[in-house]
Amino acid sequence: MIQARFFVFCLAVATLMMFAPDAYAQRRKSEVKLGYGQLSSFQLNNRAPYNTSSGAFCLSFSYYVSRSVQVGLGAGYERISDWASVFTVSPEVSVKYMDTRTTRVRVRLYGSVAYGISAVSDLHVAPGQVDESGAKPWGVQLTPIGVRIGRTWAGFCELGYGYKGLVHGGLAVRFPRYLPRKGTLKK
Repeated sequence: MIQARFFVFCLAVATLMMFAPDAYAQRRKSEVKLGYGQLSSFQLNNRAPYNTSSGAFCLSFSYYVSRSVQVGLGAGYERISDWASVFTVSPEVSVKYMDTRTTRVRVRLYGSVAYGISAVSDLHVAPGQVDESGAKPWGVQLTPIGVRIGRTWAGFCELGYGYKGLVHGGLAVRFPRYLPRKGTLKK
């Protein structure tokens, strides 16, 4: 029952993330990332033969609080066929180290931290074994090095430890800030 509520909550958050770039109250830029990672903490902690993983599929939405700081919400899914499937939702903070915004090819170096909740669904429960399914406080991602190359559409690669994996990469799209013209909003 708790897993169903958690899934509905995550689905509602994902739906809101899809429509957030069109919100009229938006004043700064936002970004959506879709990525894939390998060697997650779940896979590394469950050694052979319990580490046959599908890889970590991740979707995240972030909002630029300033030019250097982003806050957001990430969601990831991984299926370890010999152990369990894990769905993680976690708020995250990202801070840039370097940004070449005035050059032709924009490169951004950053680091991020995320901590949230993982919903574990145990796939193999033998008679006499305990079912480990449920919400766990395992949704951690520490990323000391991240590289984003591009402006509106960009590719990214991150090195870190956690639910996204040791190596995580994908595509990102940044939505420009929306500043309404004077007189266009009704009072």
